[in-house]
Amino acid sequence: MTFITGCAIVKKETVARPDGGGNKAIGYEEIKSLNITNNNFNIIKAEINIFTEGENEKLLGYIKYNNTETYLISIRNRSGIEGARILITSDSILVNDRINKKLYYGSTSYLNKKYGITTEILPIILGDFIIVNGDNRIVKCNKNTAYIDNELKGKKTHFTVDCEKMKVTSVIIEDEITERKFAIDFKKFEKYKNCYLARKITIKSSKEDERIEVNIEKFEQGVENDITFIPGKKYEKVLLK
Repeated sequence: MTFITGCAIVKKETVARPDGGGNKAIGYEEIKSLNITNNNFNIIKAEINIFTEGENEKLLGYIKYNNTETYLISIRNRSGIEGARILITSDSILVNDRINKKLYYGSTSYLNKKYGITTEILPIILGDFIIVNGDNRIVKCNKNTAYIDNELKGKKTHFTVDCEKMKVTSVIIEDEITERKFAIDFKKFEKYKNCYLARKITIKSSKEDERIEVNIEKFEQGVENDITFIPGKKYEKVLLK
């Protein structure tokens, strides 16, 4: 597959840019209150376009999320045939590769080593704002925009927040170890009950020829998600390391 998508925060820092005459301020908890990962949800259909080295791979994605920080992800071709089913928990990953009849398994540290992604980064990729231990700092807005810089276990995150929607509109994630950088933009926001969803997500890596565009078409929130993963029968087992 071209791309597969609870650790403690070591250090965090908030930077408020020059106010420019504005006096509105918002708290971390206000932003977090609209996170989609506050509740169970299903992304029933998402169109995924992967651009790399001049090529474009078109896929369909499905995500079932349980707010125990468990993700079940299905990747299909445009005809609807499933190529891979992925289970990600706080400390493990399982992948049914249905095309090659292989079961990949290992620690989520593999995601960090291979792609620069940790489990706490996953909500950020979906447009959520992450805080830890009830931190409710206040940040000033300038022209309806706030800037928040954090450091999450060796990864620097630079959030841009719309102060009216109280949603992240873009984030830059920098990995200090691998020196990889991702820039993520969020557009086409839609309100669902007690969350805001960005229907269009664009992920760009530090390599200019790598880009992923996700268009979420069908979404439901607050469902009773009982997530189970059934390993493929007689699949070859491969350790991710």
